[in-house]
Amino acid sequence: MDRKEKQRKRGLIAGALDLAGAHLKDSEVDTLFSIVSDPDTYNGKSKTIKNRFTSWCSDGKYTREEETTYTLFSGDDGVRIEEKYGYHDDDGQSGESKRIHTSARGILGILADFFGD
Repeated sequence: MDRKEKQRKRGLIAGALDLAGAHLKDSEVDTLFSIVSDPDTYNGKSKTIKNRFTSWCSDGKYTREEETTYTLFSGDDGVRIEEKYGYHDDDGQSGESKRIHTSARGILGILADFFGD
C-alpha cells in the first residue's frame, strides 16, 4: 500500500476509533478500514468464552465458572468492542464487569486473539 492510500485510510479510521498515535502495519490498517467502511458486516459480531476451574482459598476448595463475551459494534457512533465478564462460584459468590475497548491496539488485539481476524 502506498503512503497516500495508507494516510487516507488512517484518516477515515481515526473518525471512528482512537488511533492514539498507533503505528499500524498495512494489514492492520486494512482490517480496521474494512470494519469502518462496511459496518453492517461486523456490527454485532460476538464471541463467548467459557472457563471452569477448581481452586483453593482460605475457606477451602471452590469451583468457579467464568464467561467472557466480546461483542464488536461498528456504526455511525464509531467502532468499539464491549467485553462482559461474569463469574459464579459454587459457594454462591458471583460478580461481573464490563469494559469497552475503543483504541486501535485494543481492538486489533481482541480481533487477533478471539475472532481470528
